[in-house]
Amino acid sequence: MAIYAVHYTYPDDATEMLTVRPEHREWLSGLPGLLVAGMYQEGLDEVSEGEPTDQEPANAGLIVVSGDSIEDVTATFDQDPYWLGGYILRRVVRRWDPPLGPWVADPTNSPG
Repeated sequence: MAIYAVHYTYPDDATEMLTVRPEHREWLSGLPGLLVAGMYQEGLDEVSEGEPTDQEPANAGLIVVSGDSIEDVTATFDQDPYWLGGYILRRVVRRWDPPLGPWVADPTNSPG
């Protein structure tokens, strides 16, 4: 099993999307391989010169899961109620092999 990071970008006005939130959370809660999931809170987006940018929508989330392949993870996330409802403006799925941190330092914590 490998680790995958799934980044969602949501609409600026999430009012309608939040009506589906209980179904989305229930779906996530039953997801095999779920490691962590949540919507980003307010923060600071900067470009390399340290200047703030407004190019990315403010609403986004990160889900980290273990899975057999990027194809399997993508096919699984095709069933997310947010995806099916058209509430995800952009979805990025990438294999993530963190070289540092407790998952690596303690093999018993590693899902991979």
